[in-house]
Amino acid sequence: MGKRQIIYQADRIRGNQELLNREINLVTRQARVWHGRITAISSNDVELKNARMGKHRFSIDQIESIYCDITTDY
Repeated sequence: MGKRQIIYQADRIRGNQELLNREINLVTRQARVWHGRITAISSNDVELKNARMGKHRFSIDQIESIYCDITTDY
């Protein structure tokens, strides 16, 4: 079993519904990393729910990248 890391830059995040409900790491332009699950995404912002059930909203302009790990069979 292997893992792949998929990295989304800001131009691929805006309105990307395939990120919805995925467990991700979000990196801000201030080099802070937030871990959680995306609960909402639009053309302007992303809402993230962390393990403590806290919700955080980030504008697309604040986001440097989003990355997620995908488990593969090989």
